[in-house]
Amino acid sequence: MAQGSGRRFSNLRPDKVLALQKGRLRQIIWLVIAALLVFCVTNFTRGTTINLAFDLGLIVMLLLAHRWNQQGRLELAAAWMIVTLLVGLCGLMAVDQGLYDEVPLAFPALLVFAGMFGSRKLLVMLMVVMLAVLAALYALHEAGILLSVPRPLNWRRPLAMILIIVFSGFFVWLLAGDLLRNMVRLEAEKLALQASRERIALMARHDSLTGLPNRSLAMEQLQYLLGKPRRGQDMIAVMFLDLDNFKTINDSLSHSAGDELLCKVGEALSLAVRGSDMAARMSGDEFLIVLGDLENEDAAADTATRILQALSQPFVLDGVEVPITASLGIALAPRDGNEPAVLLKHADLAMYQAKDAGRNAFRFFDASVNQGILEHLQIASGLHAALAHDELEVHYQPKFDLGSGRVVGAEALLRWPRPDAAPVSVHRIIEVAERSGLIHEVGAWVLRQACDAAREWRRAGLGELAVSVNVSPLQFRRGDLEATIREALAASALEPGNLELEMTESTFADTPDLIGVLRRLGELGVRITIDDFGTGYSNLAYLQRFAVHSLKIDQSFVRNLGSSAQDEGLVRAIIEMSHCLGMQATAEGIEDAQSLARLRDFGCEFGQGFLWAPALPIDQFIAFVRERHAAAG
Repeated sequence: MAQGSGRRFSNLRPDKVLALQKGRLRQIIWLVIAALLVFCVTNFTRGTTINLAFDLGLIVMLLLAHRWNQQGRLELAAAWMIVTLLVGLCGLMAVDQGLYDEVPLAFPALLVFAGMFGSRKLLVMLMVVMLAVLAALYALHEAGILLSVPRPLNWRRPLAMILIIVFSGFFVWLLAGDLLRNMVRLEAEKLALQASRERIALMARHDSLTGLPNRSLAMEQLQYLLGKPRRGQDMIAVMFLDLDNFKTINDSLSHSAGDELLCKVGEALSLAVRGSDMAARMSGDEFLIVLGDLENEDAAADTATRILQALSQPFVLDGVEVPITASLGIALAPRDGNEPAVLLKHADLAMYQAKDAGRNAFRFFDASVNQGILEHLQIASGLHAALAHDELEVHYQPKFDLGSGRVVGAEALLRWPRPDAAPVSVHRIIEVAERSGLIHEVGAWVLRQACDAAREWRRAGLGELAVSVNVSPLQFRRGDLEATIREALAASALEPGNLELEMTESTFADTPDLIGVLRRLGELGVRITIDDFGTGYSNLAYLQRFAVHSLKIDQSFVRNLGSSAQDEGLVRAIIEMSHCLGMQATAEGIEDAQSLARLRDFGCEFGQGFLWAPALPIDQFIAFVRERHAAAG
């Protein structure tokens, strides 16, 4: 039973503890064997053969325990040793001096041994047996059966007592040393665990990269400031900061350099605010600054100025001086709200206003000014959902040959029907799509719809009508527009000559490698038109360098043909210039017969406008063209 209990108990001990106990048990076995050998010598000299036999028997039994210990059977060896010593010592008492014997001096050491190497049950049983043996010896003595008779005092008795005390003391010294070392180790582990918990708590409330407070801690600080009483008109400021062009720095240098920059920005922000204020990192390159106890708006403006000045100094990354700027939005409590989420949203909106103002600036939240930003966010969110759920539409405005009056094509114009909301103009849709990054998906979708529509017109018997699609400069800058056009043409089986791309003059100024792209598209057969010609920065050099087929005169000039001699001269000059360069001219916004007549006189080839029809859904467009063809005979 004792052995089984010890085995169950040992399952709770780590391997290092078991190895230590195995070594200690080996030392103690040899220590007890040495003590027994000394007793063997004294018993031999006294001629007490029975005691000598007991000592030798104990030594043999202990050697067996030593063997099991070496084999790794620690529990069995310890239990065997305890039982052996108990039986042997009690036997020696019985055959020698009984209760006058020096053997009970070893009982405490044996109990300590059982407590360290055995189980609690074994310890209790051992103590009970020891008490029972002492009681039995007393009872036998009183009954006259086994008398406890002291022998005459000689040098052997104090020697035996000294040996028992010395060996017992040495044994306890070994165990006490192990216990002390374990206590020191446990204390060290406790301190390490406490430090680890503190680090985990710190990491849970601080940014792991910069060491700044994280969003959670910053919001707690803001909630605390909003909840405590404020003096008079004191304000609380929430500043939302975003680094300008951080992605460019991160991609051009390395992500490690970007991380280093974020750390240095965090240090600069911490130094730019007061000790009672808090600079925190939200995520990415976004930071939040929380200021309390501000006397007025100017105090917040002063802090924002210090922050922008601190960031205006170039940061050295990988040996390169990298200048950075930041845009910062400020919301004030209680003026702009008293809830953390509301203040954070208003500071974020003000930050977008700072970016719109040219960046490297700060702006206070203004409900009237930021209404446009909020509207932009709402439109961007709705546009993303509309694109995902196929809620957008493409309408087609007929394009006419001004000489023959026949429909020769149509311009594809995006429409977004919103039954439960106010309509959004196509210019506003494109503006939001460009600023939110959706222009690539929206543009590709319109291109596919337009190519499919041109194929549908051919199947409907309308002939080889061309379709014009507006292309944003951002679509060219991404670098995959050419592949998108080829895929749309292949999917619709549309001849490239029936596709016309309309782009503004800014595309030619801001898009790298445009010459090669337009050359390859021209070789493919796709036609290129400059849209809204005359309203942008007109550099006539690019009309010769780029593969452009036609110019489209902006409707603002066409509508004033009958009332403005200046606009009339400008329209005529554009048409004549296009002819001189081997191009064709298209006029948009034709709304009356007088303007149409003037354009024909100037030699303009094509036109479109409300004089004939607005942009129509595809079914109505097909019906309109059929009526025109039927009327023309």
